Amino acid sequence: MFPILISIGPFHLASSSVFLILAWCVFSFTFWRLMREYAVEEEKTFDLMFYGTILAILGARAFYVVFSPQEFVGDWLRILTVWVTPGLSFYGGLFVGVAAMLLLAKRKKVRMGTILDAAAQPLAGAIIVGKIGSFLGATEVGIKSQLPGATMYAGYADLRHPVQLYEIAVLLVMLVGAIVLERKARRQKWAFGLVGSIFFLVYAAFMFALEFFKEGELYWRGLRINQWVLLALFCESAGALYVRGGGRVYVRLLGRAIGGWYGRISKRHTS
Repeated sequence: MFPILISIGPFHLASSSVFLILAWCVFSFTFWRLMREYAVEEEKTFDLMFYGTILAILGARAFYVVFSPQEFVGDWLRILTVWVTPGLSFYGGLFVGVAAMLLLAKRKKVRMGTILDAAAQPLAGAIIVGKIGSFLGATEVGIKSQLPGATMYAGYADLRHPVQLYEIAVLLVMLVGAIVLERKARRQKWAFGLVGSIFFLVYAAFMFALEFFKEGELYWRGLRINQWVLLALFCESAGALYVRGGGRVYVRLLGRAIGGWYGRISKRHTS
């Protein structure tokens, strides 16, 4: 493990910080490229990325402060000094950042479905890079394990599940799947937002399961806080998939079929 990547005198560069910046670069470049392929004006894309990034950082810090208030009691000004009291919530940043981009897309007259589709591959790649930094810096730690492949995290004496490696493996498969689905969607002219909805649905389901392998202290009603956020993301994705995938049409057709069947039976019994 390498929590400190570079150390020169009093200057220390954390692995997690370096890979967080690299993750942002991966997301920004890939998102810009895909948005250009969707024929979205570059000015609108840059606005989406700029405001989405700013609000994602604020959201990540806000979520961390809300769920870790004990670190700021007595000196609430430390909320603003991230370099003194570091701490960001990944899922808080993800939730706020994506929501901000979707809301801004409506104002910029860009399809929300386009944002969802264009965000799938960039997010998968960016999270993979970020998880490498998390693994090196031990910002997340797996629960104790004696299974083959268990690893030693910096600052911990016991072997533990290399949970970031599990997540990276899942995300690599999801990245390939997102690429395949995006190409298929273009050939078959799927509704915008369908690929993105599938991505977030699958992502929420797998990450929810992998949260059980992480060590943590924040629980509510038997589940970790992150799991509640992922559960909300799963429900939102399922709703978006229902709408974008034509679920309303199928329900309407089913209702008509049931109504017609019920009408024929009613006539038969009244005749």
